[in-house]
Amino acid sequence: MAFAQGKFGIEYNANPIDEESSGAGWLVVVIALAAIAVLAAAGVRRLVSSASDEPPPNDAPVAVPTVTPVATNAPPHVEPPPPPPLPPGAERNRPRVAKNLLLKLEKAEAAHDVELAVSTIEQLRALPGEAVADLDNSLARRLGELNIRRLFVGRNRQWVKEVEVRRGDSATRIAFENGSTLASLLKLNSLPSADRLRVGQKLNVMDHPRFTIVVHRVAKYADLTLKGKFFKRYDIIAPVRAEAGNYETPAKLRAFLAEKGIALSPADSAELDMLVPAKSSLLVSDL
Repeated sequence: MAFAQGKFGIEYNANPIDEESSGAGWLVVVIALAAIAVLAAAGVRRLVSSASDEPPPNDAPVAVPTVTPVATNAPPHVEPPPPPPLPPGAERNRPRVAKNLLLKLEKAEAAHDVELAVSTIEQLRALPGEAVADLDNSLARRLGELNIRRLFVGRNRQWVKEVEVRRGDSATRIAFENGSTLASLLKLNSLPSADRLRVGQKLNVMDHPRFTIVVHRVAKYADLTLKGKFFKRYDIIAPVRAEAGNYETPAKLRAFLAEKGIALSPADSAELDMLVPAKSSLLVSDL
């Protein structure tokens, strides 16, 4: 309130006070509203906090926080890719005995156990029916390579014996007396020629091998047997001209095969010429 000297004496003037107090009044109102808002917010927080502190009902599931361990130096786990699909026809309904023998063969070859691999292949090929018919050709060729290794590297004692060079002996004579070939004797003993023998020297020689060559005209392969058992398979690279029948091999087998129209690769012809002695049997089959 303000008093002033007026025209009619001392007068009351309300306008100055109202003008000065109007700004302050609005400020008071704003501050009051802000205080009310703060108090209301605090009340809401207290209500929410008290509600969350109440225990859940007995039938309500309690959420258990999951703690994931953090590995400091471990690499991230990556799922391996799925194995590639097998080629068509690779999955066959083989009997259990065949599956076990194939697994045994795989382990024998991984361990470089030649004798075990040979016996396992022979058991597989002897299985009846269609157990391993689709694998027979590959098994025969694997068996042939193993038999060559058994002969010339292992010098298997069921085929090879040891002899001592006597005075007057020659490599040709030793091979002939044991029903073998000079070429196989030289290879068994890693000799470059037949002229370097000395008295008392120990030599390995095939012990009267009974080889038979069975030529399959239609199938175009030749099987070599030794003492009645399969030894190795060879491919025939041209139609066979020889008539079906039984033949006796001469000393020079390679020339005889060419004459009969039984065409093999040069390496296979040389190997058979080295292994098979004269007067062995060669059977030509129409199969």
